[in-house]
Amino acid sequence: MTVRRVFSGVVVFSVLLSLSGSPAFANEAQAALTGRTSVYQYEIPGNLSPEEKKWFKTFQEGNFLSEGWQKISADIMAKTPPAQRPSQKVALDNLGRKIGMEWCRPNAVRKVNSSMLQEWGDILKKTARKNPQQLASAIAYIDQELDAVLD
Repeated sequence: MTVRRVFSGVVVFSVLLSLSGSPAFANEAQAALTGRTSVYQYEIPGNLSPEEKKWFKTFQEGNFLSEGWQKISADIMAKTPPAQRPSQKVALDNLGRKIGMEWCRPNAVRKVNSSMLQEWGDILKKTARKNPQQLASAIAYIDQELDAVLD
């Protein structure tokens, strides 16, 4: 390994470390390093605690155990009839923000749990696969279920 390569790696690592408190910048840096563009287009609400921001990000981006909302939404949008895409995108973004805002709260107080996320994700995936024309109805159903849980 050359000195230049080692130095470059140290510089990149330092930049990533300094940006680690800012998920949007970290995603951009990671995308630049891997040569991939960031697929995540969401905003972390500023009124969340640092811990809640971490969990909101996990909800949106997923982890090694589960897909995130952004991946699920992208898969659904790919199967959405073209005429429905603009309204479907808005509905999915709003629903994802609403679910994420509740799911990121501390376990003792949150009203949305991981099994609900699994159930709702399964509904969306199954509807997208078998009957994409009904996706708007599935999104509305999940939104109503969420409202009932939050009341």
